[in-house]
Amino acid sequence: MARTSPVRRRLIAGSLALPFVPLARVFAGNGCVAPVTNIIGPAYRKGAPFRTRLCAPDEPGTPLTMQGRIVDAATCKPLAAAVLDVWQVNEAGDYDMDSDAFRLRGKIKADALGRYAFDTIVPVPYGRRPKHIHYLVTQPGYESRITQVYFEGDDRNATDRYVKKELIIATTEHAGDPRTGARLGTLDVALERERPPEADSEHTYREYAGRYQFTPTILLAVTAQGRRLFWHADVHGDDDDGEPVDGEFMPRAKGRFFVPEYDFEVTFVRNEHGSVDHTLDSEGHLSKRID
Repeated sequence: MARTSPVRRRLIAGSLALPFVPLARVFAGNGCVAPVTNIIGPAYRKGAPFRTRLCAPDEPGTPLTMQGRIVDAATCKPLAAAVLDVWQVNEAGDYDMDSDAFRLRGKIKADALGRYAFDTIVPVPYGRRPKHIHYLVTQPGYESRITQVYFEGDDRNATDRYVKKELIIATTEHAGDPRTGARLGTLDVALERERPPEADSEHTYREYAGRYQFTPTILLAVTAQGRRLFWHADVHGDDDDGEPVDGEFMPRAKGRFFVPEYDFEVTFVRNEHGSVDHTLDSEGHLSKRID
């Protein structure tokens, strides 16, 4: 089973999943869903094959078919040919991290109506985490959506801080599946259009560049490269496990960015003189700029 490094645990612990947006307030009654994010986790692998069956028919576990639609969050229109990259644990609670088979991993392309479906097994809980399947959904011109699907009836849903109620689904008996005890689940995913950086972003991003004291042992080094903004965790003390931790800030609004690896937002804060001297994350934690 994949384990998260100490540095990543500290970063995740220092963030908080973004506030829930009740579905009743978003596209009520018109079949659309809210664009709900979730953490990517430590077990993602590039290179999974395109396929609609993630495992062999004799894979241990309860057979499950997942289905749903990929839609535009603003218009509710289906997104044809959107690509889902999905992964999960087996019945022993392990991710396939190195085999050429990419067991219980795969990519699925949505059809002309934005619909997708794949066959797998019901994942099991492990550690403190409830049953879940990871989703990474991409479409040109849209923000990549990192999310997860959780399953009703798992006690860990109430204690795992990253579970969002909008992502918990109930499965039903899959009457059309010949596999014994097969279940059927549905998760729709909404994508938001990419927000291009503002015209003055190249100048503004340079003002954000610097180092910020995220925790007593972790500094976030922010660098600007043209109209893109990057971060790197500079780690000291017991948290330094030698693993590089970095990524790119995804713009949400002027001064506000999304960190998809950890499912939280960062806002760059200016002081009374107009200078950037702090960042503010989704939990309300201020990180002071030190240079």
